[in-house]
Amino acid sequence: PATGRSVSGHPQRAFTKCMPSGLLYTATISVFAATRLASRPLLAGPALRQSRGCRLMASVSGVVYAQADVPAVRLFTKEGCTLCDKVRDVLRGVTDRAPHSLEAVDITDEDHAQWLAKYKYDIPVLHLDGAYWTKHRLTEEEALEALAEAGAGAFAARRGEPDAERLERRKEER
Repeated sequence: PATGRSVSGHPQRAFTKCMPSGLLYTATISVFAATRLASRPLLAGPALRQSRGCRLMASVSGVVYAQADVPAVRLFTKEGCTLCDKVRDVLRGVTDRAPHSLEAVDITDEDHAQWLAKYKYDIPVLHLDGAYWTKHRLTEEEALEALAEAGAGAFAARRGEPDAERLERRKEER
């Protein structure tokens, strides 16, 4: 846990408590108060901040499978995305006919905030050799066609790349 000193010089630490509602509350309070509160329910107050939830989400970022000198697919995803699992299965199913590498990028990872801002409403999103490819669903035929284009050096970014941040700005302007 994070530690520090209050304005009055007393030691402090970040204190987190999982509530029965499934919400996770975090507060920075004195070590003495944290020790007392650890054994009792934590009540919401003005110094508390609501976080994502008590369930710890594991990152799904990383190389799914890799091959050298083949088109590179990036799957923008997050834990529990069933559409993402289906897209991953389609891609895995065509690896023999259309060799490629697959990397998963978890948009909820702290270091992927730019992807969360852009794709939060539209995962799965796929990039092929660094260019936007498609979102939501992928058929075997679509995968084979685009991977063949990429293998021949002819793949071009597709239209319709989602951008949630831009969409939200437009809504605010109205």
